[in-house]
Order: sequence, then C-alpha cells, then structure tokens
Amino acid sequence: MSVELKMITTEIHLPSEILYSQGIGKDRIEYFVKKNFLLELYREGKISLGKMAQLLEMNLFEMLGIMKDSNVPLNYGVAELKEDIETANRLGLLDEDSQ
Repeated sequence: MSVELKMITTEIHLPSEILYSQGIGKDRIEYFVKKNFLLELYREGKISLGKMAQLLEMNLFEMLGIMKDSNVPLNYGVAELKEDIETANRLGLLDEDSQ
C-alpha cells in the first residue's frame, strides 16, 4: 500500500548569476534546492536516509554517493548498530560467533 504525499510548491528569489556561476542550469535548480534541503534535514537528524532517497527518487547506494560528494556524514551511531544487530538476530542472520 502506498501513501500519496501532499506536496507544496514554493518560490525562491535568487540572483541568476549565483546559480549559473555554480554550473546550475535552469533545468536543474529545483533538484539542486530539493537535494540540498533534504541533505540539511538529514544532517540535523530530522529525516532518515531511506526517506531522503525516496524523495529524491534514487536507491540507497546512489544516495550514499550524493552524501559523500556533499561531505554529509552518515548518521549511524551505537543505537543504530544495536538495532541492526537485534534485527539480524531476529532474522537469524547472525550466529553466536559473529557477535
């Protein structure tokens, strides 16, 4: 079951030379702003990696590449590691020697 997301549209006023001097053409402005907005939300811990990838319509490996290129660190701490280990145990993916 998919849930349709309610979208909003906004207008941003910037001098064109700022974007064009960075090599961002008119056809890429929306993607550029959306990508950087989502990266900032992720950096602040307000959105997950999976949600960010979904909203940018890419897979996790592509998203990790974007993050690397943008110098955005992966938010993965001890709590996430413990959760992943518990999930792997529940699924029978780990044996006693691998813990």
